[in-house]
Amino acid sequence: MSSHKNILTATTRLAAVRSRSSAATRSAARVPLLHSRLYSKPTPKTVLWQRSTVRQTAPTSSLLSVSVTCRRNYVSSKDEETPEGLRYTEEHEWLALEDGNLAVIGITAYASKALGDVVYVELPTVGASVVAGEPIGAVESVKSASDIYSPVSGEIIEVNEQLDKKPGLVNAEPYRRGWICKILIKDTNELESMMDNNGYETFIASS
Repeated sequence: MSSHKNILTATTRLAAVRSRSSAATRSAARVPLLHSRLYSKPTPKTVLWQRSTVRQTAPTSSLLSVSVTCRRNYVSSKDEETPEGLRYTEEHEWLALEDGNLAVIGITAYASKALGDVVYVELPTVGASVVAGEPIGAVESVKSASDIYSPVSGEIIEVNEQLDKKPGLVNAEPYRRGWICKILIKDTNELESMMDNNGYETFIASS
């Protein structure tokens, strides 16, 4: 009788262990992609290049609660995808000239949509010297993280500190309150290599 009880007890314990193991497996399968380092390979020129590392815990933002102000809007229409009067790069940055050789930099609406909801913006350092084509910061979304490249060489004069608290501005108003930084251009001849809005539209259409 005692031996029969021992067998029943062992069987019950084994079933409990198997049940816990199965539950743990199901739970692991539900881990959100945000907490994974495994991302699908991006299509070239369709999204910004992904960085090799991503913050595992990023601050969240609401694109519906953006109530900051900016001294100037850089486009005339909130809904324009590729506004006239701006210059564009193949890395999906835009540039607006302000006061001669002072440039305002941001990422395009096309890029912000490809990234998805932006949760964190790594801003450049004010006073830093930058070189055209080199990374100056990064944008992280719920899907991936991408470098921001400087379209021109020069010095960082100002950064959009509102993005520390409201990174979703990059999605909501990429050409207005979602600007990234201002650069004092060293050589304005570098602007000649950038595209106008028509050239950029052709570029993304062929990507």
